[in-house]
Parts: sequence; C-alpha cells; structure tokens
Amino acid sequence: MKPLTRRPPEWTDTAPVHISATRELAATPDEVFAALADHESWPRWFAAVSKVERFGEPTEGLGSRRRVFLGRRFRVEEEFIEWEPGRTWGFTVTGASMGGARWVRSVNERVTIEALDDDTTRVTYLQAIEPAGWLSPLLRLARGSTA
Repeated sequence: MKPLTRRPPEWTDTAPVHISATRELAATPDEVFAALADHESWPRWFAAVSKVERFGEPTEGLGSRRRVFLGRRFRVEEEFIEWEPGRTWGFTVTGASMGGARWVRSVNERVTIEALDDDTTRVTYLQAIEPAGWLSPLLRLARGSTA
C-alpha cells in the first residue's frame, strides 16, 4: 500500500485537477446519503467496487476509515473528512495499492446533496487530484506554466 498525501476538505476545491458529474435523482437527500453511508452495499450498485471494509475507530462519520476493493487487485484506503447527513459526504485517499498509485500524490472526493423538491435531489460528485510522476509536469505544461 503506497501512502498518499492526506488533504483537508478545502483542498478539494483548489486541487490541480477536478473531475465532476451532476445528476438528479428521484430520492430525498436523506435517502441518497443513506445509500452513500451504507458502505457494504456499494458492490451491489457500483460495478467497479468488489468489496468495502470499514476499519478503525470511529466506524462512522468524520474520521472513520474504509478500504475499497476495485476488482481483484486494486484497493484504496480512505478517511472521511466531510460528513453532514443529507448534505455532504467526502473523503481523502490515504493509501493505494498497485502501480496506478504512483501517478497520483493526493485524491479527495466529495458528494454534495441538494434537495430540489420533496422527492428530487441533485447529487454532485467532485474528484480532486494532485498528479505525481510524469503527469505533474505534463499538467503544468498543458496549463501554460513551467513553475
């Protein structure tokens, strides 16, 4: 397991790379949050995830940790740094296995949940990445900076 640099919640907004998606769901904010917080159910609805294990204390909420297995060989360890039921859920990746981990220094993810009406919720996913290795200078070059 390669350690990654733990980042605070505010770093998620200022990271060098962002990937985001927004969807509207026929569910309440509390229902959406409950699905996210039910870690062990993830393999049933997230095809890339084969298993999720919680470890350490606390077992839920801010500071809780989990291991997420992606397929047979890749896994990440995450620590929750944002946890506001019905509103926000986010973590920082503290470690990753296999070679793909060498290309990132830090990863945070956040889900923001917003009620649109009584039974419709907007869900916004944001992944924040700090690349490492050859990706880091390539990103600076693409942005027009050599610093």
